[in-house]
Amino acid sequence: MSFEPPRGMDDLLPEEFAVKQRIVDVIREVYRLYGYEEVETPTLEYLELFEAKSGEEIRHRMFVFDDPHGRKLVLRPEVTASVARLVASKLSRRPLPLRLGYIADCYRYDEPQWGRRRRFWQGGLELFGSRDPMSDAEIILASRDVFQRLGLVEQRFKIGHVGILRGIMENVEQKTQDTILSLLDRKMYTEARELMEQHLEKEAVETLWRLAEHRGDIKVIEKARDIVSPWPKASQSLENLEAIVSLIRNVDPSISIEVDLGFARGLEYYTGMIFEQKLEGEQLSFNGGGRYDGLVELFGGKPTPAVGCSIGITRIQMHLLSRKNTDYTVPPSILLTVLSDKASAYALRVADLLRKNGYSVSVDVSRKKLGDAIETAVNREIRSLVIIGDREAADGTVTLRDLTTRTQVTDSLEKVLNMLAK
Repeated sequence: MSFEPPRGMDDLLPEEFAVKQRIVDVIREVYRLYGYEEVETPTLEYLELFEAKSGEEIRHRMFVFDDPHGRKLVLRPEVTASVARLVASKLSRRPLPLRLGYIADCYRYDEPQWGRRRRFWQGGLELFGSRDPMSDAEIILASRDVFQRLGLVEQRFKIGHVGILRGIMENVEQKTQDTILSLLDRKMYTEARELMEQHLEKEAVETLWRLAEHRGDIKVIEKARDIVSPWPKASQSLENLEAIVSLIRNVDPSISIEVDLGFARGLEYYTGMIFEQKLEGEQLSFNGGGRYDGLVELFGGKPTPAVGCSIGITRIQMHLLSRKNTDYTVPPSILLTVLSDKASAYALRVADLLRKNGYSVSVDVSRKKLGDAIETAVNREIRSLVIIGDREAADGTVTLRDLTTRTQVTDSLEKVLNMLAK
């Protein structure tokens, strides 16, 4: 019998958890800076929620099972659908725009490898109630800020617009459009081309194929105007993309953006701008998102435009841990060592008072000798060692050793607290 966790679902050691928590803290700080409120949705949802618009690839990789009454449940494969459901129901009376964030674990039956786990964490930003290009730009800029605050300055964005592609395919039913976009997302170009030729006019097929060659800076948008001009909706989407990129560039001229007019993402609910955020030297994306104007309405809410992203916390964590000198663990301020059984009660009272004054105290309950306690503190990079023995217990004093200056003093707890505060 094996007592290991299921394949692809990882335990986190303290140093790994510290990195994850650092990422979460940064995302929450960006929430604060941009005015986002955090929400939480259930890990378990009914299958129908994700069958509606999550995309063929995700639907085939979900953990699905029956509850005791026979209803199909799923471990959420992503969170945007859940948040849109929340906006359609319990938050339907809130004034718009509505800015929501989440930190959540998700589950997909992927083949475990670097950057792909069956249980993984995401941090999202979702902005509901605005079609203004400023909203799309805000999501990109907030994503930039998260990565910058984590020291990931080598970030780059790939940005496209599903509306351009859907505008050219407007005479084809939605389901076929979704399948073509899913095939393009998975780089199954032969299959995508065959499906296009079955359902689209030759001019539309050739236009979609030409757009896939338009990648680069914002100038590719200008070059594509004539190509998409026969399709008014595609032309409008191209103008929208130009407005978004121009706003971002106006704020941050140095931001690395590649415009890719043939870019598609697998989630079926995207309706407008889409993007991925990558790091130099890495093939996988670390963040992705886009506009999904029809999702809230699909779940029974009012027509509500929306745009957002899902930051790959687990993938960023793995990247940071692969770099040297990445350690976000925080050792306690003080190691308190007890030299005798008789001093135990007094030692715990001292530790309690130190904690009430805001100090993190780790009590050595292993009865190490003083030399071993000093070695432990040095190895854990703890600066202060508090020593409690029979003499301190009898006198009501504390011995404080500063392991940086290698000085030691015995005095009242009040005076020791003053020393620690310096």
